[in-house]
Amino acid sequence: MKIYIIAVGKVKNKSYLEEIDNYIKQLPYPFIIHEVKDEPVKEGMVREKDNIIKKIPKDSYVICLDRKGKEFDSIKFASHLENLITTSKKDIVFIIGGSYGIHKDLLNAADEKLSFSKFTFPHQLMRLILVEQIYRAFKIMENHPYHK
Repeated sequence: MKIYIIAVGKVKNKSYLEEIDNYIKQLPYPFIIHEVKDEPVKEGMVREKDNIIKKIPKDSYVICLDRKGKEFDSIKFASHLENLITTSKKDIVFIIGGSYGIHKDLLNAADEKLSFSKFTFPHQLMRLILVEQIYRAFKIMENHPYHK
């Protein structure tokens, strides 16, 4: 099993990149990040969608980050992630959309939609937050004191 993030756009902030790498190195599963080009106009969402689809491994469990998605606290997210790992045995793919969001076809085809908040976050920061929450989830599963 592998965990993927497919994200529209690049992380340019070196501090974010260092933190993301730090968390990924400590995860117990292979973790892969794919980036697709952030299109400058809303009509480009179709191209983003097509590029994202090309990166999704076959038979993966796909989770789109979306403001209208289901919200968890960290403990419930850890339990949910553990359940996905133990019951589905599929790769898990998280999708972070671009500045115009995620194309409706991708949202409709996803296995689930996940919301971190009703707020909108910068995409670079959202990637860091997502990776940290995945790391935190594994620490919760291990009963590690990281999550107090």
